[in-house]
Amino acid sequence: MSDNQQRIPKFEALHILRQSMLCDVRDRAFDTLPLLYQDYSDGIISGCRMMTTKETITVQPGLIKHAGFIYYLQEPMTIAYRPTDEYAVLKLRFAAPTEQQGAMVYELDLDLTNDLTLTPDEMELCRFKLKRGSILRVNYVDFFDRTTEFDTVNNIYAPYAAVGKSTLSPDITQAFAREASKFTLTEFDRQFCLTALTGQPMSAEAIGFYICQRLQQEEQEWDNASLFDGLTRVLDEIRPAGLRECRRERRRRREVLVD
Repeated sequence: MSDNQQRIPKFEALHILRQSMLCDVRDRAFDTLPLLYQDYSDGIISGCRMMTTKETITVQPGLIKHAGFIYYLQEPMTIAYRPTDEYAVLKLRFAAPTEQQGAMVYELDLDLTNDLTLTPDEMELCRFKLKRGSILRVNYVDFFDRTTEFDTVNNIYAPYAAVGKSTLSPDITQAFAREASKFTLTEFDRQFCLTALTGQPMSAEAIGFYICQRLQQEEQEWDNASLFDGLTRVLDEIRPAGLRECRRERRRRREVLVD
């Protein structure tokens, strides 16, 4: 008998439920997903979008790969926050697997801390700096607004699973493409934007290659922060000069207000 046989059990009324049928269900349910993402880095695979109220942050259901294991976040997770005038980081914390009543249990939880460093059992979801009397927001005025220092959820550092190494959120690359598409683009720009608009994670290598070619700079080691910075510089070049000056003026006014 071939090891590659595909066995799909048939559950019918009055039929005996055999152990082999349950094994077939187990194998198909728990072995297929890891095979789909075996070449992917750790990071968010899908979902895990964030919503905020005046007092809480909620992480929506999603899939996360960590230490080679794929976690299924089935229910929303909520945590309270408060203004501190300094950076707070929302992290996923992964507990060591334990055996309970014949099952391996993989637990994860949320943690909100001022410690920007990560341990091997932690993954950043977002960071923010909240002023007293303000409400944390997840909606952005434009692409550049994602790095606004205060009262804004910053998910630039959150790792998204991709082939090779983790990458930027597809929401970020998609937002870049939507904003860039309003202006005159080269064929190279259009190809990048068409790929970004699919809403799928783009590899760090692909984003970095686009930035280097577009800005005519040498290749470098990329992380999420440098990838985002590169995309902002590209978008600054794409936007007409008048709009670039308006953006700089708005940022200067914002800095004066913060000071």
